Amino acid sequence: MKEATMNKFAQVFPAMVTPMHEDGSFNYETAKKHMDWMIDEGIGGMGILMASGEYQSMSLDEHKAYVNEMVPYAKKRGASVIVGASRERVEDVVELMENAREAGADAAMVLPSFYYNQGQNEIYDHYKYINDHSGLDIMVYNNPNVTSGITTETMKELYKLDHVKIVKDASMVIDVMTDYIFEAEKAEDAGVLCGCDYLLYPAYATGAIGWISMTANILPRLSAEFHKAMIVEKDYQKGLELYKKLYPVVNMTERFPKPTQAVKYVLEEVYGFEEGICRRPRRGLNEEEKKLVLEMSDIVRLSRE
Repeated sequence: MKEATMNKFAQVFPAMVTPMHEDGSFNYETAKKHMDWMIDEGIGGMGILMASGEYQSMSLDEHKAYVNEMVPYAKKRGASVIVGASRERVEDVVELMENAREAGADAAMVLPSFYYNQGQNEIYDHYKYINDHSGLDIMVYNNPNVTSGITTETMKELYKLDHVKIVKDASMVIDVMTDYIFEAEKAEDAGVLCGCDYLLYPAYATGAIGWISMTANILPRLSAEFHKAMIVEKDYQKGLELYKKLYPVVNMTERFPKPTQAVKYVLEEVYGFEEGICRRPRRGLNEEEKKLVLEMSDIVRLSRE
């Protein structure tokens, strides 16, 4: 992989939650405080308006406004930035990507189109259109749980597109991610980021260059230390011990059915950030769910270590 790509994308990218006031408007003050804290704790990348950021519940204009406020702020702090830009209409994807590019983002995370069960040739055409109509680098997002899965053969072809630099795999199947990683190593300038928190250690040990992480929202220092151990220090035993510490939280963020609400709750309850509401259709946690989140994640203890 070329050094420029490695420097930009070999990072932990917290998939940031989006703080909101009670009326649903953006709470930029809290968003910036949260971002500052994560960067100060050692995080080198930011994922803005990914799934945990509730992009699905925003209009195009709201998406652009948030990106225009938060991307320049992150860049001033020295972070690499990936913006979620998935939409059903490919023209909307390009519109959001061009706005993100103008705001200073380093790449856009893009799923194949939703709902319709696409053939592999249609998936390739989707990304080819985006590649040809936007000047922003692309992170191909494989998540067969929400849209059509991408085969290894298709990914090999996507790696040849000029703007495809990185892939996020959230298939939750380690052999799929492994295939992507080994094919990326053969490509001229491509890398894979782990998109499943509990597969973190085997993904890095196999060759993933980074991590799109819900966990880093609430354990940024430990997440950054894990990444450094595996990527910089090549100390896999140290990485394994850090992974074991992270495991209660990565297990919760992947297996609890309301992860966005859980992360917002932890940020408020444990760290004091004013995260506010989630937009419909998401509703807040009930008291039993709140208790379960704290028990599953062991976050109170981990936050004090």
